[in-house]
Amino acid sequence: MTKIDERARDAELSHTPPGEEPPKRLLEEGSVWIMIAAPCIWALHFLLSYWAAAVWCAKLADRYDPILPVRAGVAVLTLVALAVVAWLARYAVRRYQGRLLIQEDLTEHSEAERTRFLGHATLLLCALSAAAIIFDSMPILVFDSCY
Repeated sequence: MTKIDERARDAELSHTPPGEEPPKRLLEEGSVWIMIAAPCIWALHFLLSYWAAAVWCAKLADRYDPILPVRAGVAVLTLVALAVVAWLARYAVRRYQGRLLIQEDLTEHSEAERTRFLGHATLLLCALSAAAIIFDSMPILVFDSCY
């Protein structure tokens, strides 16, 4: 199957009008989904870690039992979430030429400039999400028991 046939088949499947490009896929060039991936990982980490601690304290343990199993689970979840956010940041640097420059002017109206903006915004959101994931896991390090 040639590339023209594949594009025609994709256009038929996506119900795009003739002559228009099909919508971008999840992590294709120019897709904005990569920008919200890191905050979504942060939200998922927050929900899972606090849900695990709440279920442990409410249903599985007594008030003065140590919270060590939840601490280990949240530590593993934190490391996995930070690894995925780091992978997204690396992806933004490699694919979208993102840089963490605070005073960078992005004023041109070109495709390359939009791509650099996407990489820049993704890196900033990855940094924010990594900091938030670390702060989400701090209470489990402070408290020894559910009480």
